[in-house]
Amino acid sequence: MGKLLRRITAACGTALAISATTLIAAPTAQAAEVDLKSSTWSSQSDSKVHVGFEQHDTTYRPEDVTIRIRKNGSEDVLSSLKLQNTDSCSVTYDCWDMHFSTGAVTLPDMGVYTLDVVVREGQQNELVDRDNGVFNYVLDPKLTVEPERPWVSFDTRTVQVSGSLVAKDPNTLAVKPFPGATVSSRQQFHGDPKRIRTDENGRFTARYDASHPTDMTLSYYIDSASEQVVLPLRQQALKIALTTQTGTISAPYGSDVPVRGTVKRIADDGREKPLEGAAVTIAGQQTVQTQRDGSFAGALSVTQKTTARVTASLDGWFTPLNQTFAEVAKPKNTTTFSPVSASVDKYRKVTFSGKLGVTEGSYPAGTTATITMEHSTDGRTWKSTGTFTAPYGSAFRQSPPQKATGSGHWRLHHTRSGVTSKPDKLGRKSTMVWNEDFTPEGVRKGATITAKGGLVQYSGSTWKPYAGQTVRIYFKPATRGGAWRQLGTVKTLSSGNFSRQFSAVQDGTWQVRYVDTASTHYADNGREDFIDVR
Repeated sequence: MGKLLRRITAACGTALAISATTLIAAPTAQAAEVDLKSSTWSSQSDSKVHVGFEQHDTTYRPEDVTIRIRKNGSEDVLSSLKLQNTDSCSVTYDCWDMHFSTGAVTLPDMGVYTLDVVVREGQQNELVDRDNGVFNYVLDPKLTVEPERPWVSFDTRTVQVSGSLVAKDPNTLAVKPFPGATVSSRQQFHGDPKRIRTDENGRFTARYDASHPTDMTLSYYIDSASEQVVLPLRQQALKIALTTQTGTISAPYGSDVPVRGTVKRIADDGREKPLEGAAVTIAGQQTVQTQRDGSFAGALSVTQKTTARVTASLDGWFTPLNQTFAEVAKPKNTTTFSPVSASVDKYRKVTFSGKLGVTEGSYPAGTTATITMEHSTDGRTWKSTGTFTAPYGSAFRQSPPQKATGSGHWRLHHTRSGVTSKPDKLGRKSTMVWNEDFTPEGVRKGATITAKGGLVQYSGSTWKPYAGQTVRIYFKPATRGGAWRQLGTVKTLSSGNFSRQFSAVQDGTWQVRYVDTASTHYADNGREDFIDVR
């Protein structure tokens, strides 16, 4: 009769409820396995353990729900329970986000179990969500956590935290370690929580990295138990050692006094260590970064009487440093240029040579100034052609990127003070290789190639023949890595024309160049011409 009753019960799809201490056979009716949005968990009320349920689905009612409890890894259902007080949800409402609970749960042993949610159990449209939640069959869980050190710093950003979890056995009320439980751990500002499993003694460990220079806040929780630990950030002190002049500084107006030194941090062990990447700001004017050895190099621009300070910082790992390093005396405009000479070569390159000094007073070693190279076509309106840094008391030699024209005025300008050098008028006569040609364009090997053309010079306001000058004929083979080489020279006639013949050897590019100039003329190159040798 019992077997027959069980068959009838299975055929009808009705769950057989027995005491929690007896295994309940899982129904044999085929059910659709789904992933429901609703969630389950273990909760405690009146010193009893219940299953909590939050509805996040609209396709069924809470009274349609059955909760099954299984041991992890086992198909045997240890308890099957319905939700209580489901009538609190009106039949006209979808029950979204409402909380429900089962009656008190009784299981054979304290431990961790898994929860299945069954909807419309035993019916043709039955749904099953396996392993929907975790059920901790314990009472009054208690967490204890202990970090290996009570702070974080630049040197010790990684911290290991050890902890333990104990709870009451619901059957005996004895307090025991809680093994196999999952403790959630969240580190502030670090996204998703960690899941930590307790060992057979209810203990656990976890490591955390302090990626941000702030206090490290760690939170732990499981069911009703929670614990939080805050590891304050221990900032390290900084130290700046200057290797350039300090104290009272006297320097000409508009000059740049060097400021160099090293930044070190006071490590956790009390030793001084170089700090790479620190931002060093000099008198609020310039910010530079320290190198790998902690060194930095910058400058103090002298424009007024002031108290000069230097600051150093790097994120929040360190206590920012702000210290006075010099008292700058009221500067005088005493900069002067020692005789500056300017010259231009045949390739139109302008070069300034000279020295920067002072008419009175002194300056710290290494003091420099920004110098502007200027050009004018009429000697009145000046235009910058580039800048360079000149040291006081040492000779300099600099060239602007701009090439010289036929003639023009050139000078140097101390950028901040306005002091200028005596202008130099530079210029040569322009020359031009013109009407040059290499013929024939296509030629057999061994045949004659004729290089011809003319050379003119700009005189007054017109181009005139330039006689008696040597022009050079260059050739570059078409082979890979081919380089220019001179094949010969020829003198220009009274008409400025020239002509010379060569024997065709291989494919390549030809060019006429006028480089043997007098100091009064500029050089010039003709166009490049490719000749195909068959």
